[in-house]
Amino acid sequence: MPVKQRVVEHIIPKKLALIDRVWTNADQSKTTQTYMARLWQPTVKRYSFIKLESTSVHNAKQECFEHWTKHAGDIKDGRDIGSHHRKLRTFIDEFLEIQRSRARNKQITEKRAQVIGHHLVSLEKFWALESKPTLDELSRLYEIKWQNYRSVQKAEKTGKILSARYRNNETNSHKQFFRWCETERYSSRIPKVKDLKVKRTNAPFPAEYYPKLLSVTRESIKNGRNPRIRYEHMNYRYVILLMSGIGCRVLECKNLRWTDIDVRKNGIFLYLHGKDKERTIRIPDRIYGHLMDLRKYKDEHHPNYNEEDYPHIFNTWLSPTATNHYAGEVRRRWMTATGMPNPDDYELVCFRHKFITDALNNGAHSLTIASYCGTSQKMIEDTYSGLVDTQVYDLVFKNTPDDALTRNETPKWLNLSSNG
Repeated sequence: MPVKQRVVEHIIPKKLALIDRVWTNADQSKTTQTYMARLWQPTVKRYSFIKLESTSVHNAKQECFEHWTKHAGDIKDGRDIGSHHRKLRTFIDEFLEIQRSRARNKQITEKRAQVIGHHLVSLEKFWALESKPTLDELSRLYEIKWQNYRSVQKAEKTGKILSARYRNNETNSHKQFFRWCETERYSSRIPKVKDLKVKRTNAPFPAEYYPKLLSVTRESIKNGRNPRIRYEHMNYRYVILLMSGIGCRVLECKNLRWTDIDVRKNGIFLYLHGKDKERTIRIPDRIYGHLMDLRKYKDEHHPNYNEEDYPHIFNTWLSPTATNHYAGEVRRRWMTATGMPNPDDYELVCFRHKFITDALNNGAHSLTIASYCGTSQKMIEDTYSGLVDTQVYDLVFKNTPDDALTRNETPKWLNLSSNG
């Protein structure tokens, strides 16, 4: 039997009404009656219904007034009080659909939309652990308990405690979600949580271990157990060579295409582009030679390799898409094999830092390095002032020996045809 509903009384005209609902189950064996408070929300232009505990009209009217007093402020401010009774997943799904729409419109990357969704999984688990509070209450609890709750959590794959950098990124995604909830008038507050202090990873890769690292990468490629692994390790090795040779960023390596190489009469130039920055720089013949060695390897070891079908320099095996992730496990294994101390302390960006500190120690001017590396002079001086031995005063390659910039012959070790 369908639900029968009637207005018992308009307690506050056009704002608050007492509703009586009656329904009978399918076999007609039981009839149920309940009272509801109906509150009109002029800003969002819809009713909100709240189930009452009272069983008499007199008590139900009093309970109606209590709910009106509780929610009048939210209604006046335009917040949807109906959202108080919705599950967090409902809001998250709506929010993520907007992020996916932004990705389709090229406002953010698809990867960023996926990362936000991944970050919100922990928020939903926290919400369930705290007995599924309303959004405003969740925001309050988040401020009080979140950092302590997350400090003992471990990564599912590695079993390690979550890094401060990851937790900061996760918190930023959560704040973005809460800001959206406030904008949509689903909630009235955004949690205030300070970022954790992150240890700066600007230590350059130790120069004394660099030759050994290159030797380790060569052996790793030679001994790779199948063509795909050798191919991926080859990409990784040449990312290291490129970052150490011109100080580019990891994202700039990922975005590199063969068409970004421009051979002119006055030198060889490379177009670098990251998230919001782009520049064209002149590169040494040595770096151009590295890129050509990589191209030759791919011609010989990747089925039907060509620049049109595989435009990215660092594409994944049998795929035209750029490599999205360089395995930290492989990098740490290579670094450990060199015998260097504390290999876990060095991220891939340490090779960019190596280039910059080498240039500074060779007498390069901070302004010149900033221009070449696509950053600011202040960042160079603030970040690297404690890592240089000499005064900065000249050009990037001013004091670098000429033979260090010239192109050598393709290394014999690259002839890996016997490995398949």
